[in-house]
Amino acid sequence: MSNIPGAPPQDFDVGALYNGAYLKASDLNGQTFTAVIGAVEPVEIPEPDGSMRKKAAVTLQGWPMKLLLNRTNFEAIAAGYGRRSAGWSGKPIEIFPDTVAFNGRSVACTRVRVPRPAAPGAALPGIPGAAAPAAALPGQASMLPPIATVAVLTDDIPY
Repeated sequence: MSNIPGAPPQDFDVGALYNGAYLKASDLNGQTFTAVIGAVEPVEIPEPDGSMRKKAAVTLQGWPMKLLLNRTNFEAIAAGYGRRSAGWSGKPIEIFPDTVAFNGRSVACTRVRVPRPAAPGAALPGIPGAAAPAAALPGQASMLPPIATVAVLTDDIPY
């Protein structure tokens, strides 16, 4: 760093100075990612009072950092894949940045969800003019259900 008066300030990612073994919300750069769970392991994390707390750490295939699970993220994965970690390996999850109220302020956090199944890629059968759902981006599950058109609605009430 330069302390020379009039010198331009250096521009660098201050958060990079605090890189660790676990994924942070800022590592996601405001984007949602789909990852595949490689393994789950119990870890002990130091608490502010010096005690140790057990948590689960998820290894994501192809990712350099692990995802440390809080209760909210554990429940989101368990709702889709069960409470036993052995059933999670090889399963996809979506990881996204969010915020949470903590000590009266909004704090960045990392959230997960189990992706919904992708909609079928074919046109809707028996519905003239119904288009096939838009293709998902590579590695991303479709987040929207197929849109029903007025031609789908059949009703005997004439209004």
